[in-house]
Amino acid sequence: MNLSAPGAVYVVLHMSHGPSKAEVAAGTRVIVEAGQEPFRITDDIWMERFDKELGKKIESACSTAHYGISDAGYDRHLYAFVRRVPDGEKSKYEGMSALAGLIALSRLVHPTSTGDRYCARIFRYGDHNSIIEAVRFFGVSPDVSLIDGSRDWLSAADGQTLLRLVPWLTATMHHRIHRAYWNHETALRSYYLDVKWVLVVSAFEALMNTGENKSRMQFVERVSQLAKHFGDNISEKELHHAYTLRSELAHAQKFLFQLVGVLPHEEHVPLYAKLESLLRKTLLTCWLDPTFGDYFRDVPSVDARWPVSFPTTRPKKVGGKGP
Repeated sequence: MNLSAPGAVYVVLHMSHGPSKAEVAAGTRVIVEAGQEPFRITDDIWMERFDKELGKKIESACSTAHYGISDAGYDRHLYAFVRRVPDGEKSKYEGMSALAGLIALSRLVHPTSTGDRYCARIFRYGDHNSIIEAVRFFGVSPDVSLIDGSRDWLSAADGQTLLRLVPWLTATMHHRIHRAYWNHETALRSYYLDVKWVLVVSAFEALMNTGENKSRMQFVERVSQLAKHFGDNISEKELHHAYTLRSELAHAQKFLFQLVGVLPHEEHVPLYAKLESLLRKTLLTCWLDPTFGDYFRDVPSVDARWPVSFPTTRPKKVGGKGP
């Protein structure tokens, strides 16, 4: 494919700083850098670092217009995701869905803040005088909020892992994994820890709950097994706290800052970070290792691989009235 041939493309800019000078000196590299050839992902999707003039034009197209305030005029993008606009789009921006899906998958490899504020359509890619149209989305947060933004970029090694996830753009996921994946992405697009907490705990329940009996204990015992599988240090006591916080928040009993009696305020973020990281490892491994993914295929699969010390469904009453 000739990437330099003019044609319509969708672009999503990643607005972040790159590695420090010390990291660069140690050999750390971003997935694609200025002056490098584009990083090809599929026949019609790739990543590249635009020249600073094009970067500024896209930023200008997507930035909020002001009256009497001039643009700062410098390029802030680190790299961009790019996709050819497919021929015969049935609806406007339909071709953005695959690009958005790829970015969501990339967050399983490493979480980044690539959002929807700097999405655009370039009508003639390769033509520096091309019209650039901002792509606006509604009904979803355009921003991604990271718990730890110390490395807010994909590395060259991350790129190789991302290539292994590409088939999942079109493959059918197990329903449990799909629901957990949706919760993960929605959690990262949520600003408030109160909301993130409910979504991440719900993601584990999507993966591992197999009945209406003792949902708390299913969460505690099965997530504890997952943590041990990946060598993560999460205790059952912490998981009980996590579920208590989730229940109080989900039922709108209190805000998180009021739940210091369950868990001290300074421990909220560290425990949430552990849960989010474990969820990410689990989902990534499900797609890199289909055998592992099959452990979450259905109720019998979960019960067999992640057993608990009690029945997950209540016995049916036989005749007469129950107690």
